[in-house]
Amino acid sequence: MNDRVLLGVVILMLVVAGASLTQAFLLTAEVTDQSRHIDQLASQFGDLAGIVSSLMTSQNSPSAQANNVVYLYVVPDFGGSTYDAFVLPASFSGNTPNASATGGAAPNNNITVTHGVPIKFIISNIDTAVLQNFTSQVSVPFTIYNDTNSGQVALQYTLGESISKLAISHTFAIPDLQVNIPIPPDTMVVFTYTFSTPGVYTYLCTTPCGAGMGLAGYMLGYITVT
Repeated sequence: MNDRVLLGVVILMLVVAGASLTQAFLLTAEVTDQSRHIDQLASQFGDLAGIVSSLMTSQNSPSAQANNVVYLYVVPDFGGSTYDAFVLPASFSGNTPNASATGGAAPNNNITVTHGVPIKFIISNIDTAVLQNFTSQVSVPFTIYNDTNSGQVALQYTLGESISKLAISHTFAIPDLQVNIPIPPDTMVVFTYTFSTPGVYTYLCTTPCGAGMGLAGYMLGYITVT
């Protein structure tokens, strides 16, 4: 039984319960019975009203879209010295990655998403190196979160905004879509992108960052848009 059918049944129960209890009230002559039935009526109406309210709230609230969030880590020296890598959480088997990880073989960092749906990318960079100063215009809005002693500070960059000499260690770029997101050291970068056309797109780091820069499974991967 879906929520709409269940909502109809509850409303019908509400009406029937009200009619039944009202009739019982009218047939009861004693004052004490009147009070008892009034209390019962109020209780049942309250319970049913709560159920109806709950159903309406659940229908109107947005559903979670956990499958439309992509989590990536940038791990320095993941496959050995200078073999930095974009790494999906699955490659760590639930463990938190660290800068001394030495996986050896390149992990599978390929991503699959659905076209026409906003996809949120959350990229956590644990590389502390500064490898380049980034200067460009923002093609996709993004937010950088920096850890401080008092919490996280959000730096928001809007479409068309100019960035000049931002110290970064990597970028997340999709050349075919003119996406190029700077990733400063020891930060988390968040942005949302909607892929309009199915296909396979290469993503990579465009910042010179060692031997892993142009290797699939390290600083290069593929996004399959279905």
